[in-house]
Amino acid sequence: MMDKTAPDLPCLLPVRMVAACLGAPTANPQHRLGAHGAPPVLESNALHDPATGHPWAVSVTRQLGRSGVLLTYEGHGHGSVTSGPCMQDAVDSYLTDLTVPPRGTICPAQRP
Repeated sequence: MMDKTAPDLPCLLPVRMVAACLGAPTANPQHRLGAHGAPPVLESNALHDPATGHPWAVSVTRQLGRSGVLLTYEGHGHGSVTSGPCMQDAVDSYLTDLTVPPRGTICPAQRP
């Protein structure tokens, strides 16, 4: 059914996994983050991520306050950290030096 509804999505597994969990009880319900005074936190998220929507990343960044920096990939897919040099360089700089890109940095989509 999903393959007929959205044939252009490269992988519907994340959608199926999320749908399977809807309504399931959880021992760790969502809550607002408490990260006051945390060192820089880099988030990376694709605009068209079928598993973790971009609005969620924006919300987490807001909750992190001054510590949060969102790096946005203009493409699709989940796990966009290796999607081209813009993403890779920014993440590598963060992991090696805790250097975050300027707020609002957007990396262009890469052709497969």
